[in-house]
Amino acid sequence: MKTFNIGIFLLVMALGCKKNNIVNTKSQDIFPNKIGNSWHYLVKDTTVRGNLDSGSVQYNVDVLIIDTVKLPNGITAAVWQFHYPYGIGSNFVFQTGDTVQFMDRTNSFMIRQYILPFSIGSSWKYTPGIASVSVIGQGSITVGNNSFADAWQIYGSAGFPDGIFTIDEWFADHVGFVRKYLNPDGELIYTKHILDWTLVSYELK
Repeated sequence: MKTFNIGIFLLVMALGCKKNNIVNTKSQDIFPNKIGNSWHYLVKDTTVRGNLDSGSVQYNVDVLIIDTVKLPNGITAAVWQFHYPYGIGSNFVFQTGDTVQFMDRTNSFMIRQYILPFSIGSSWKYTPGIASVSVIGQGSITVGNNSFADAWQIYGSAGFPDGIFTIDEWFADHVGFVRKYLNPDGELIYTKHILDWTLVSYELK
């Protein structure tokens, strides 16, 4: 499990593109999961080898919802594509009851989940493993040229004993995550990647 967390998160942390932010709020649920939605992120990727900071690079990640698929259990899931500089990954994303799950398309492994609606003090397991995240607050946050009122701050840890990482995420209802900081501080690997995602623009159908 030592390489699971960061590799999966590079394929997961979602959402991708457009210059102008467009939202059709009449058709949006708290968690936007419709074909045609897209988000564009700037990611700062800091490499740490042992205890030494080896520098940072920045790149863009575009995420598009391109289709739906029927899973073997009868659930209809949206197909999310993640366009990285080094290739394209995809997830199946669906909601059952109050739970939104991201599944890795290649092995049907649950990558992360959210429990909705958010409320301060609520907590859940963000990924499989022993650790949990909690909603620790709600307030305004400015990310680049975008300001989001009443965004939720989700903070905590996720993963297994040999692969714990810290999460600090801001989620805006009807938009998705607008800021996400991932630190694999508890992973038992020599080379680690600290990822800081910021939302640049988005279009929601």
